[in-house]
Amino acid sequence: MARIRLCYVTHGLSSNGIESLLVSIAQQIDREKYDVTFVLALDPDVIPVHEETVLALGMRVIHVCDLDGLAKKRRYASSLRRIFAKEQFDVVHANMDLLNGIVLREARKAGVPRRICHSHNSKTQYAVGKGAVLKKLAQRAYRFVMRRLILRNSTDLLGCSELANAYMYGKRPAIVIHNGTQLQKFSDARKTGDIAPDLRHSPVHLCTVGRVSAQKNPLFLVDVIAELAKLRQDFVLHWAGTGELYDAVEARVEANALQPYVQLLGMRTDVPQILAGCSYFLLPSLFEGLGIVLIEAQASGLTCFASDAVPEAADVGACRFLPLEIGAKGWAKAVDDAIRSGTHPEVDPARLRLYDIRNTVEELDRVYENRGEKA
Repeated sequence: MARIRLCYVTHGLSSNGIESLLVSIAQQIDREKYDVTFVLALDPDVIPVHEETVLALGMRVIHVCDLDGLAKKRRYASSLRRIFAKEQFDVVHANMDLLNGIVLREARKAGVPRRICHSHNSKTQYAVGKGAVLKKLAQRAYRFVMRRLILRNSTDLLGCSELANAYMYGKRPAIVIHNGTQLQKFSDARKTGDIAPDLRHSPVHLCTVGRVSAQKNPLFLVDVIAELAKLRQDFVLHWAGTGELYDAVEARVEANALQPYVQLLGMRTDVPQILAGCSYFLLPSLFEGLGIVLIEAQASGLTCFASDAVPEAADVGACRFLPLEIGAKGWAKAVDDAIRSGTHPEVDPARLRLYDIRNTVEELDRVYENRGEKA
């Protein structure tokens, strides 16, 4: 029996949440059943972190071009059409946010029978930061056009949460796919004491992991640490990740003399070992589709504090949601109170198992196996 020709379309294969998810899926999917290709919005000379991982699994990687500028976006669309026509994929699974509209239009024109849109977020990154009002107006028009293309050209609508589905599809019915992770490597690191060696010694270890971008609200997090340092001095925040606001975060840490309390780790591949050495996790995001890093932190035994803009689906028992409106002082007090109490909430094993990557692959397998056009 011929294998199902499956194509994942994504920006790259970096360590961010969406692309890490796709790499984990690639590692778990039945490679005797699926012939997998990744199509990346990267120039040919750009090699992302996890490309070698995917290639070692016997999968193919095709670089198209980056999306820097209108001319490259047009080139990207025409290149997709040629690739889809040549490869004759059975399934195209698009993970490009609103640009999925273009991806799936080209897949339909090329005759791909199963065209899947996957929503991973609840807002767009362009709706926050400098010039956000103008960006929101432009984004509203862009979203209107792209949503129409998505709904017209998709055979299946997926998302990581009900909130993510509402953002992308409005009231259209869509399937929630539990964005899973390799839970065992996080729980095992904690059980075996496999801790990253460069975690500074302190009685209390805090942690955050993720792209240092406007969506993650990193400057607010620095302010939280500044307020927490007024309440106690026996802690360190271990901060893993890079992004466009990394320099601004570093500058604010220095301006507030917070170097004893903040360890900027940069890009890391040993997140399970970092989490294994910590007790509390902070994620004050402005928005999230789910926040899979919260699942990983809870699997590692951490008590989590997240903004109430994060979907409640990310809570498997050890997550507390805080409004951003209470400010940095309010967040610092909540964290300090939790540390002083010395208690940690219990994770619900049944809810946690939903986010095992093996369950995610099973959920996707049911979608992929239906290879005909939607009625």
